[in-house]
Amino acid sequence: MIRAFKLSPFVICTSVSLLVIGELALGTSLYFTAMMAIALLSIGVTYNLLGGVSSFSGIIFTGFALCTIVISQFAKVLLFEAADKNLEVPQLTISLYAVFFLSAMVGTFLFGKVRLRLPSPAESLTGAQTSLLYGVAFSVGLVSTIVFETYVMNSAQSNYNSAQGYGLAFAPLLLFSLVIAIDRRIRLTGGQHSIDLFVLIPWIALILFGFFDTSRGGMIRPTVVYFFACYCRGYRLAKRHYLVIASGIVLFFYFIAPLELFTRGFIFDQPLSARIYIAFHVLATHHDPTELRNAANQGSQGGNAVRQDYYSRPGTYVLSRLSLIRADSSLIETCSHGFHYGFASAKIGLLQSIPSFLYKNKQRDTTAANYLAGVVEGGDNPNHLSPTFSAVADSYGAFGWFGVVFAPLFLFPMAFIVYESVFDFSRPWGTVALGVLLVSFSETSFTGLLLLILRTPISLILLSYLVVGLVKMVPTRGEKAIGLRPGSPNLEENSL
Repeated sequence: MIRAFKLSPFVICTSVSLLVIGELALGTSLYFTAMMAIALLSIGVTYNLLGGVSSFSGIIFTGFALCTIVISQFAKVLLFEAADKNLEVPQLTISLYAVFFLSAMVGTFLFGKVRLRLPSPAESLTGAQTSLLYGVAFSVGLVSTIVFETYVMNSAQSNYNSAQGYGLAFAPLLLFSLVIAIDRRIRLTGGQHSIDLFVLIPWIALILFGFFDTSRGGMIRPTVVYFFACYCRGYRLAKRHYLVIASGIVLFFYFIAPLELFTRGFIFDQPLSARIYIAFHVLATHHDPTELRNAANQGSQGGNAVRQDYYSRPGTYVLSRLSLIRADSSLIETCSHGFHYGFASAKIGLLQSIPSFLYKNKQRDTTAANYLAGVVEGGDNPNHLSPTFSAVADSYGAFGWFGVVFAPLFLFPMAFIVYESVFDFSRPWGTVALGVLLVSFSETSFTGLLLLILRTPISLILLSYLVVGLVKMVPTRGEKAIGLRPGSPNLEENSL
């Protein structure tokens, strides 16, 4: 049984009270602080209603709340800065946040326990089939990722093509091979080991592809998936595992994230071969953390209003990337004078999700993110490095206050219902789905929310039936299901 780690009412009220005192003491306006308190209290209640981190919906909601408002408000107090500074329209922004999360709490209370009878992913049942499935998943996933990466940033490719579409569709198999390798290692060793060569190979490959894309989420995703896969399979982490986690967090903030932000300007719009060369060249010639942080901060200061930092202190640019409230305030301010773009952004996102063989001449530079950036900047924005807006700002930008209530009241519960009904994250495909959503849902917009409800579950289910079905057609020996070895101790009583 996975622990929920729910928050007691005392912890929630005490934390919010201390935050209120801190913000008021630092000069934050009373109205902003009050709305912030409503938002955070609603988040705490919603987190408990969803079952904490013992449920699929609880985990992805936690990521969304952290990246939008929770991290930013605590960071503001710790940095001794007023929370309503460096926002375009602070009172309107925090009001929208309060209404959004209050509506999410109501929607979770009304629909949180609803479950639907939906198809579930196909799973491999026997040891021989699992071994074969690993080989197929890793091979196809690796080739598909290479194919996708070859086309995704190549400026010569003005249109999407079938090869890129197929690469994107089968790329999740590389992450799936990592999950089933971890699962198989834990089961075959009776819970005493979780890593072997079959785990390391896809793990390293995923990190490298994230490095070549200068994607911080891509680099940390396989590591997060590893620890979560171990945890939900009853594998008890030792002290050295927690030491590795702590070291990894420090390394990420002080070296990896600044390095990726610094490298991104050189790699933008380059083919895969050039990205590989540039990434390693920058790593070899620029490895001073202070230099990288300074370069990242200088890059942020030279940007437009969307890219300005939420924090005034130098060296906090990476932290600003985990505070979507700053970018949200720019979009909210733009749409606060009566302009709302309705379904324009959602239409672009949905059209881009249609496979290339069904939608010919699909343009690369026509994306929902580029459209939203163009709304804020007052013109077309073909730049690939568009800022990220959350569902709070996108809902308001599209439909005003109605969208801010509708999205969390109905779309959030719908996403929770779908993923809880389809996936069991203690099973390999469920862990893969969670790994895919760990980054995407925490930064999802209104358009992204629609795509996560419709496209991601369908694509993973179809992919599972295709791959597992092909594997089951191959004759294998040893049809005994993978499990604990005879006489081996319980998984929860062992550690590496």
